[in-house]
Amino acid sequence: MTYEFFLTRLEEKIRERQEEGEKICRVQVLKNNSVKLDGFSYCVEGHKERPTVYVNHYYREDLTEEDLAQTADLTLKTLRECRLFPGRGVDQILNYRRMKDRIFCRLISREKNEELLTQVPWLPWLDLAIVFCLAIPEQIVERASALIHKSHMECWGITQEELHRAAAENMAKLPVLLEPMETLLEGYGLDVLSSGLYVLSNKRKEYGAAAIIDPAVQRMCYEQLGEDYYVLPSSVHELILLPDSLFTGREELDALIQEVNENCVSQEEYLGSHAYHYSHETGKLE
Repeated sequence: MTYEFFLTRLEEKIRERQEEGEKICRVQVLKNNSVKLDGFSYCVEGHKERPTVYVNHYYREDLTEEDLAQTADLTLKTLRECRLFPGRGVDQILNYRRMKDRIFCRLISREKNEELLTQVPWLPWLDLAIVFCLAIPEQIVERASALIHKSHMECWGITQEELHRAAAENMAKLPVLLEPMETLLEGYGLDVLSSGLYVLSNKRKEYGAAAIIDPAVQRMCYEQLGEDYYVLPSSVHELILLPDSLFTGREELDALIQEVNENCVSQEEYLGSHAYHYSHETGKLE
């Protein structure tokens, strides 16, 4: 079974199960680093919510018709759970005044997101890009966030400057996590020797690479490490900091980053392929 045939048959089975008043559409959504996810969006009379369930991960070449039927049932069950959401959820998100304190920055690859960057507000940062996201209120969906598109700005009636200002103010309040690499690995049950490396992220360890955008955080890292340092973009979620005294060669660092990207980082979580350097004399990351 090809992937396209899987999508076609799954759509047919979902429509066979569709009830009156339900509108289900097959969609493809552009994610970070040009990753495209296929799924189905759903709306029903009396509800403003339009949830989407992605189905890429259900695909296998050896899927049977019975497997497809079970996948259709599961997809519809998940979509229909939106009926349990409070009706005020969408209205709350459309209110910029109520959402202003939930806007944050993300740091992504500029090179791998040319198409996405035509659809969202963004700012250049070194050779990367700063984009903006909204932390969804927990009473609507737990631990969820959404990338802010130009259409959201139009709905809110705000400029990109206002969006950036709100995000910067919120980022300054977000707790930053800077810890030795071995502390992080011990949390996963691994016993390792001291490496001298540090990991920078946020407390939730989600899109934590954006913490480095703030010059105050860059300076804080210098003060804690006690020397200038290199920044290795390990993923969109965290960065690895390497003190200058451990530096062995720029080419070796870049080769290490590229090896880790190839073997350990998913396509959607990729951030960059080379190191950056912070100098306390200039107060800049370059």
